[in-house]
Amino acid sequence: MLHDTVTAASRYTGSLVRTILVVEDEELIRMFLTEFLQDSGYHVFEAETVAQAKRILLDQNVDLVFSDVNMPGQETGFDLEKWVRLHYPDTKVLLTSGYPHGPESTMALLEPLLPKPYTCATALRRIQALSEGKPANSIM
Repeated sequence: MLHDTVTAASRYTGSLVRTILVVEDEELIRMFLTEFLQDSGYHVFEAETVAQAKRILLDQNVDLVFSDVNMPGQETGFDLEKWVRLHYPDTKVLLTSGYPHGPESTMALLEPLLPKPYTCATALRRIQALSEGKPANSIM
């Protein structure tokens, strides 16, 4: 099943998104997602905190930040999304969360949250939609 998903996803590598920063404090999720995206043809950086993600963004050219909302430390994925939007307005941000968030915390997001649990195929479709400038509801 995973092999079929990777094969089907390989068509996405021709998109404008080529470099992805995965920001996830759960090591197994981060490792699996990083490996899957690499197998799908993307160059991937990893960070386990928002502070680490910011350091990577200062040093590397990143097309898309894929981040969990609930992160250890003082800053959340929401904080990271605002910081990226301010400092790197051309960088896309896709946030994910396993917890419900009300409209008051998500209304300013440019891209709707990707709810956990999600499949790798769903994440790839959202990445492709972001790259092509399509609204998320067009691929659901």
